[in-house]
Amino acid sequence: MAFTSYISYLEYEQLGGKVPEESFNVLERKAQRLLDYITFDRIPECPEIPDEVKEVLTELVNREYSFDQQVEAGDTIESYANSVEKLTYRVKSEDEHNDEMVKYAMKILPDYLTARSVKFDVKKYLQPENNDPEQA
Repeated sequence: MAFTSYISYLEYEQLGGKVPEESFNVLERKAQRLLDYITFDRIPECPEIPDEVKEVLTELVNREYSFDQQVEAGDTIESYANSVEKLTYRVKSEDEHNDEMVKYAMKILPDYLTARSVKFDVKKYLQPENNDPEQA
């Protein structure tokens, strides 16, 4: 199955994206996988990608890029040192970073994408009431 992006680089920039174009594709794909996980793969079922999804993707890509830059720069805090050993750790662990990203997405995304209902049908939910083919 071919990968279909939820947001173009131009849309990303218009929504406040700050990542260089050469890094965007990889980070957007990673953020999109996280959204698919959170939304139980419901986004592709939508007739068009909701604006909230694009806004969340923009923020997640920005946050992922910022986190990657911190890791590459070796941002650490020395927490303990004596004459025998020295311990260091990252300002934020990858798990903490991922948890923050999930919490942010859950706060912004509409309920019809994140509801845990097992048999929830996005297409049926989003269909306008006056567009019922059986009433015609």
